[in-house]
Amino acid sequence: MRVLLLLAVGLALTAGAATKVEPWTPLFEGVAFARGEADDPRLQKVAVVRVDLQAPGVSFLVTPDNGKAPKETTSETTSQFLERNRLQVAINANFFDPCCDEGEKDVLGLAVSRGVVVSPARVTGIGAVALCITKDNRARFTRTGPAFSTGDVWTAVAGSALVLVGGQKPLLADSAFDRTLHPRTAIGLSADGRYLILLVIDGRRPGHSEGATMDDVATWLLRFGASEGLNLDGGGSTSLVRADGEKVVPLNRPSGAALGTSENGERSNGNNLGVFARPLAGKE
Repeated sequence: MRVLLLLAVGLALTAGAATKVEPWTPLFEGVAFARGEADDPRLQKVAVVRVDLQAPGVSFLVTPDNGKAPKETTSETTSQFLERNRLQVAINANFFDPCCDEGEKDVLGLAVSRGVVVSPARVTGIGAVALCITKDNRARFTRTGPAFSTGDVWTAVAGSALVLVGGQKPLLADSAFDRTLHPRTAIGLSADGRYLILLVIDGRRPGHSEGATMDDVATWLLRFGASEGLNLDGGGSTSLVRADGEKVVPLNRPSGAALGTSENGERSNGNNLGVFARPLAGKE
């Protein structure tokens, strides 16, 4: 019995050592950053931003429409989006078409920027589940079925599937997309609705991070305090950046693509989500 107990303790310590979750480091008022790392069952590097929806000065921006152009938006990297709009944090969001060169894009699923519908809701398929945020920062995930209304929606982005519901992993389609290791982007919400979790997992970088399955995405969201979670566009689109004074600082290592890719590997995305926040006290 003693041998079995020691073996169990040893296995537990080994498992604990394989996964690291950093404590939160404040970046701005109501905005904190952390990293995660795992080497079992696969090598993964994770970057996460947590946004306090009750913090004064916190608000959001989604890529706006491009006026009279034939498609809905004009693509830009997440860094370009942050810099152009003087945001504090930005992450890639909806799937879009066409991929992957620069230019005009159609956004897949609901996108709302400052109360303006950039891309309409979808009833089925990719983009039929959305994160909706009101002007006073009340957030919810919802399926945008026939009865859905954008009446109180100030900010919205859409993704492919809910990976967390009530702190549990729902049964997902047994598809190659879900099982294959990819860079991933996801967004989560704490059980009390106070914290929004922006999460990216690097992939396609041997020796750094192999990528994640959809189940992995849900596991990492849980580790960082989410109870609800939505998978967003990933792959070469996965990118998370922050402002540091006048500089843009990448928080992950994007895998990019041959076309429309910046020097640091960011893809020119059809849709991004940004956060405005106040400086930390004493850093104005």
